[in-house]
Amino acid sequence: MVAEIAWAPPALNHVEMVYRPGERQLALDVLGVLGCHTMDSGGIWARGLVDAGRTELAGDSNNVVYVSEVTPEQWALEVTMSAALHDGPLAGPWSAYAGRLRTEPQRSSHFGIRCPDRAAFDERLDAVRAAGADGPLAGRIELVGLYFPGDPGAVSPRLAQAFVWTDVIAAGVIALGQHIEVQLAVG
Repeated sequence: MVAEIAWAPPALNHVEMVYRPGERQLALDVLGVLGCHTMDSGGIWARGLVDAGRTELAGDSNNVVYVSEVTPEQWALEVTMSAALHDGPLAGPWSAYAGRLRTEPQRSSHFGIRCPDRAAFDERLDAVRAAGADGPLAGRIELVGLYFPGDPGAVSPRLAQAFVWTDVIAAGVIALGQHIEVQLAVG
């Protein structure tokens, strides 16, 4: 029989994401831009600790984003799907869907990372803008929506929400890209 361990308080345990073959460092770079403390000790998984003040995994392993290279089978599917999305039978529907998510990223499949204060929020958004404009992440990460309470498109009266798009890591299909919400509690 396995002994149960009680963890308190409840927390998001982890998000598992994948990256393209050979893009491990880019995946870690994205997590770093988002404010995570990154760790790579080799092996299949590297990780980003959501609380950048934490520099090692505690016994609970909560609030962690894991990244690993796609399996060969997923990569074969990704390559085929990408061709169909961009030059094949899915190009029209994909263009409409991607366009909709560019204007309403809050309606995409995503997860959120909460910032502790306005300075951290602004720092992360500046880092996303800079990384997306120049260097190895140029064109691969982008701030696609910023909403403060009362703004058109804002969905919360208590959160500032910034939506980041990347095609470096995804909690699913990389060919579709991934939205990650960076948020700040306000008011």
